[in-house]
Amino acid sequence: MTDRLEYEPSVIVPDAELKRDLGMTSLDAVETSLFMRRTFGFQPERGALKMLVTLQDLYDYIEQHQG
Repeated sequence: MTDRLEYEPSVIVPDAELKRDLGMTSLDAVETSLFMRRTFGFQPERGALKMLVTLQDLYDYIEQHQG
């Protein structure tokens, strides 16, 4: 996340909110989706990233859907 989306490592904490704390935009969500497909081998369900609030939510989602 720090390299791909250019976040400072200090803000990458489990309870960081994707939109409020990290300023995640819809373009960032698309990039994150592509990153997940390339890195973890699955494409998030349509609209799934909109439902995630924190980095921990994102981590849990990846863990649940990773093959």
